[in-house]
Amino acid sequence: MQATPFSKPHPILSMEDQKLVDSAKDILMHQRDLSEEQAYSLLSEMADKRKTGMADISLQLINITKRLTV
Repeated sequence: MQATPFSKPHPILSMEDQKLVDSAKDILMHQRDLSEEQAYSLLSEMADKRKTGMADISLQLINITKRLTV
C-alpha cells in the first residue's frame, strides 16, 4: 500500500501548534477550494521546501492572510 502525503508520519504537535495547522488548513481549504487532505499536503510541501516545521509555515500563512484581509 502506497502512503499518501496526508498519511505521512509527522512529529506529534502540541495543541497550540495543531491549532495553527488547523487554521492554516482552513484558510487553504476556503481560498483554494481544497479538501482537508489536499490542504494538509500543500502545507507539508511548503514546509519541506522551506525546511521548516508545519507550525511555522502555518503561522506564516495565517499572518500573511491577516495582512491581506485588513
